[in-house]
Amino acid sequence: MNNNNVYKPPILEGQHNFRGLGGIPGAGGMKIREGILFRSGDLHSITDQDLKILEEMNISLNIDFRSKRERDFRPNRTIPTIREVRHLEIFDEPRDKAARYVEAGNAKELDQLLVDEYTRIIRTNKQEYRQFFTILQSPELMPLFFQCSAGKDRTGLAALFLLTALGVERELILDDYYATNHYARAHATEIIGLINKKGYKGELMLPLLEVRPEYLAAGIREIEVHSGSLEKFVVSELGADPSFLREKFLEN
Repeated sequence: MNNNNVYKPPILEGQHNFRGLGGIPGAGGMKIREGILFRSGDLHSITDQDLKILEEMNISLNIDFRSKRERDFRPNRTIPTIREVRHLEIFDEPRDKAARYVEAGNAKELDQLLVDEYTRIIRTNKQEYRQFFTILQSPELMPLFFQCSAGKDRTGLAALFLLTALGVERELILDDYYATNHYARAHATEIIGLINKKGYKGELMLPLLEVRPEYLAAGIREIEVHSGSLEKFVVSELGADPSFLREKFLEN
């Protein structure tokens, strides 16, 4: 791991995958400004102390990729400093299939589920990621965080696109992506234990509780087949303006 941002102590007690992108090296020898860009899972279980931390950070904007049913099931706790929430809904399709596959003991389909999901998102949700960049390139509020439920797949793709636009080297982008497996390890173990108590093989759920090389590779492969390169896709298909973004989010 080359990214100094990876494996810092958790910021929040109640959301293991809330973390900043500050300090990651970007284009031209610069780095992402500290304290303005964060990625996260849902903030349903954060503590009162976590709320105090977020208030002190003056978090002002929330970009939320979750579907309505996810927000209804595990709504974020209210952060007093948030002045705007933008919902860019990407449907959580794997949830409908995962329970059936676990009940049937279908390890093969569970292993494939997020490979297919990354490909589906690239094919069907460009509009949501275009809106993501529209928000980032507007005089929007900062600091901000973008999120989904676990903060790893829809959020992971958003981070991939943003870090690419900021000129971050691919190796460092991957470092940030795979950091989820470090922060989510205890949570994954807990979920597996709960499923085991219900009489199913909880270990079958592991592919959905972590990130794997084949997931991101599937998404990038879909991009390269239809757009030529990730960099071209981010600019041409998603409307990113690298010059503007680098001026806004990078510093010496």
